[in-house]
Amino acid sequence: MLGLKRAFAAFAALALLAGPAAAQVPDPFARELAQKLSRGEALLRDDGYQRAAGPFAGGLNERRARRHTIMLRAGQDYRILGVCDERCGDFDLRLYAAGNQLVAQDVLDDAVPIIHVRPAVTGNYDVEAVMSRCSSAPCWYAFNVYSR
Repeated sequence: MLGLKRAFAAFAALALLAGPAAAQVPDPFARELAQKLSRGEALLRDDGYQRAAGPFAGGLNERRARRHTIMLRAGQDYRILGVCDERCGDFDLRLYAAGNQLVAQDVLDDAVPIIHVRPAVTGNYDVEAVMSRCSSAPCWYAFNVYSR
């Protein structure tokens, strides 16, 4: 049964990555990202988190960034989980509030950033995806927002 759930989760993530918001992610990268998000989502689900938004996805050259706007509620516990394709050596996420104020970030030297945040104010926030290291541009990324 667990295998079936994982397969369904991977299929669902793949279907979402193929949607209009992420239509630019080509196969097999979309499939790879969906599988990685699915594995991360399973771990977060075990901790009581559910997907609140996403996936947000795209391709970036090394040392380039792109922002995506999300709405977060004050006092809610959030995790933002990012993944990138196998050619990506370092992928970072930063979260900005209104006025370009840095709220949280994961800039560790890894390819799976996770931001933990409990906003003080309800509103729109920008998640900045930063491709710090990429061996063959563009490198593809995706992230989801989870809450509990």
